[in-house]
Amino acid sequence: MGVMKALNFIVFEILSNQTIFLGLIALLGLLLQRKKLPQVIDGVVKTVIGITVLGAGAGLLINSLSPVVQELNKSLHVKGVLPTNDAVFGVVLKFDEIARNAVVIFLLAFFLHLLLVRLTPGKDFKNVYLTAHLMLYHAAFMAVTLPVVLHAKALGTIVVGTLLNALYYTYSPAITRRLARKWTHDQITLGFMDQVGSILAHFIGKWVGNADPDQDADKLKLPKWASMFRDSTIVLFFLMPIIFIGIGVAVGPAGITKLSGGSNWIIWLILQGFQFTAGIVILLSGVRMFIGSIVPAFKGISDKFLPGSVPALDAPTFFPYSPMGGMLGFLGSTIGAILVTILTIVLHAPIIVFPSPIIMYFDGNVMGVFGNKAGGWRGAIAAGFVTGMISSAAVILFYPLTGAVYGSGLTWSNIDYALVWTPVMYLLKAIRMLLGF
Repeated sequence: MGVMKALNFIVFEILSNQTIFLGLIALLGLLLQRKKLPQVIDGVVKTVIGITVLGAGAGLLINSLSPVVQELNKSLHVKGVLPTNDAVFGVVLKFDEIARNAVVIFLLAFFLHLLLVRLTPGKDFKNVYLTAHLMLYHAAFMAVTLPVVLHAKALGTIVVGTLLNALYYTYSPAITRRLARKWTHDQITLGFMDQVGSILAHFIGKWVGNADPDQDADKLKLPKWASMFRDSTIVLFFLMPIIFIGIGVAVGPAGITKLSGGSNWIIWLILQGFQFTAGIVILLSGVRMFIGSIVPAFKGISDKFLPGSVPALDAPTFFPYSPMGGMLGFLGSTIGAILVTILTIVLHAPIIVFPSPIIMYFDGNVMGVFGNKAGGWRGAIAAGFVTGMISSAAVILFYPLTGAVYGSGLTWSNIDYALVWTPVMYLLKAIRMLLGF
């Protein structure tokens, strides 16, 4: 019992807490480089504060968007599913055996991942997955789906889940490392359950858009009076209140007034739009501080244990590479997610999928960045729209496979659950049925 308590403390209080985990990574990296004490303190503090500021910004924008989206979902008067990783992980923790299996999968998969990074030849595969909280959420996904698709007991779930996760953590970041090398300068790669989705975003951008520099969302030639709109903060200042008011109109004044505590519903929605914009500004400032400290610190670990490796990091670390492209991807993803909700209601789908703030904002931004880099502003919008629709629509297919959490109204989000894990789970189910076990 004492061992399990210690294990839970390490996993849930240290490894799954990205602030502490990444602070320790920075500390280890700087110590391995034999940096002087002031340099170590500077690097660790800026890593910790950078990720804390990033988290504060993310919390601010999600807290402004989530209540409005949830009220929209309620106003539709249908029972449905909301894809959101944090909330569904909370449901998993209510089941002791499943939670234990998830912890074991998480730990074993991470260590196997590090071994594979060490042993696998090829520069592109030298990537260390550092988004520990997402790895834990994904381990929970394996812990609930594998017993359903394979009829696996605890040992089988742990073995298969460990292998699948370790392979994904090791090889999927190579996709974004190669696609983004020209503009990340090979310093980081993505570790956000969007890596395979980035290929789709890249090709959508190529097919729909134009890679000419004058089509770049961040370098669009605008009339003199509109030149201020090159600044994504100013664009969001005007755009977000419009989006919030649009959702508010769909919800109705009564529903929004309930959220606003009696304040004028339109004024409240405008202020929520401003709060969302402030969250993005804070998030991006945290990203810049975090990247500026974690990349040099990680070099110590790379040089000592995993030569040539780079860190695979959370989605917001990619936003600064194309702020306007990311914003357009978010806009496209929002339209795509809401369209899926409307279609599932109109077509009487077996599962109604509600718009997910995670898919709309974080996935949408990442897809917009890759879409813009490959096909300019049109590519950014199209990449966000298509992947937003796919992410939401795929919930209809994989939600019934989620065992213990099925019926909770919550499930996992991110485009790679649609593009990778839904096909994988149905393939495993087909193999099990074919072999008759």
